[in-house]
Formats: sequence, C-alpha cells, structure tokens
Amino acid sequence: MAISTEQRHHWLYEFGLNGFILFRNFLPLDLVQTMYDQIQPIYRGELARVMAGDTTSLRGRNRMSFDIRYYVEKLGGPLDDDRFRRNPVIEELVTAVLGRWRHGVTKAECPFKDSGTMSWHPDTESTGDPAQAVRPTRLTFNVPLVDVNDANGPMEVIPGSHRMHHHEVHRYIDSLPQIYSVKIMMRRGDALLRDGNLLHRGTTNVTEAPRILLDQTYRAVDENAA
Repeated sequence: MAISTEQRHHWLYEFGLNGFILFRNFLPLDLVQTMYDQIQPIYRGELARVMAGDTTSLRGRNRMSFDIRYYVEKLGGPLDDDRFRRNPVIEELVTAVLGRWRHGVTKAECPFKDSGTMSWHPDTESTGDPAQAVRPTRLTFNVPLVDVNDANGPMEVIPGSHRMHHHEVHRYIDSLPQIYSVKIMMRRGDALLRDGNLLHRGTTNVTEAPRILLDQTYRAVDENAA
C-alpha cells in the first residue's frame, strides 16, 4: 500500500518532532486476536522457565523480553503475517528515516503483575560522534496484543529526546527536578513506530494479566561497510 505524499510528510514530521508515530486503528482486530492466541503457549512456556529459575529473559522484576523469531520462522501463522513483520507502510517510513536497513530482532515484551519500573534508557548502542548531530540507527515497530492502559505497564517516553546523544544519560537524568514524559496508551489495532534513541521505560503492571507488546526492529546498514 503506497502512502500519499501528504500523509508521508505528515508522519515524517511527527516522527522528527516527537521521535515516534502513533498509528490508530492500524491493524485489523481479527489479525491481532489471532496473534494473541498464537503467542499464548509461547508466553506460558517462557514464564514457566522464569518460574523454574531461568532469569535470562528478565529485564527487571517480573518483566520478560524474549525473542520470538525462532517460533515465527518455525510455525509461520499470524505472528509471521506481512502486516506485522513486513508492513509496507512501516518499511516505507523506515527507508525514509534510515536509508538502507536490515531487519533486527523480533521480540515480545511482557511485564506481568508487580513488574518493576525500568530506568530511562535508549535502545541504541551509539548515535555516532558526540560532537556531531545524532543519526538514527535503529527503529522499532511495536504492536500491542492487548489494550494498554495506565494500569498494565504502558511504555513511557520523553518526546524529542531522540535528538540527543545519551552517552551519560544515567549520570544526569535522575537528578532532574521534572521530566515531561508521556505514557503511550494504545488499544488493540493501534501500533507505534519509534526511534531507538528515544528515551523510554516500562512502567509497573498492577493487573493480573501480562501486557504483551511485540517488537519488530530495523537497523541502518552502514554505507561504508564492505
């Protein structure tokens, strides 16, 4: 599906301003439901591993992050649907931002009851020379498989922070008297495309159900690489 020139400019302006685009009613609910159904046994298996003492998938208290690419490639089905893993609208926008790119990880982020709030962080390892302007190197397409509200651990972001280098973020950010952040509330069918350099954190899930958010990442290809 081609994006109109006007819509493309609008979305890219939004991305440049905030560091993310929030798409409302982007995916059909029947697709999201089948993706949710398919991931349930995978989630239960990963949770059983954690409860048995394997903490490799934990990113803080009661917060799982696990790679689903193996399952997707072996099983196919809804989690391998092109509208999630190879969405043409998302890939057109990714190309506009990154230029040449390759697919990165395909993961599920699942904070469950009483998950800890994370520290502020970017997803990028480097944004280039600190003396130069920040260059985007990684984007993430997020699809919630449940409605995301204030109670079940929404992602919190600092709009505009994607334009900064964050080499010493942990040295300074906790001493700021006020941070003007936004919690990203989404309903099933919504989606998010965000800059990996955007400062964000997962918040506490106080409900009984896990908040399952899918990640499909994209990484810039170094034009100077052999």
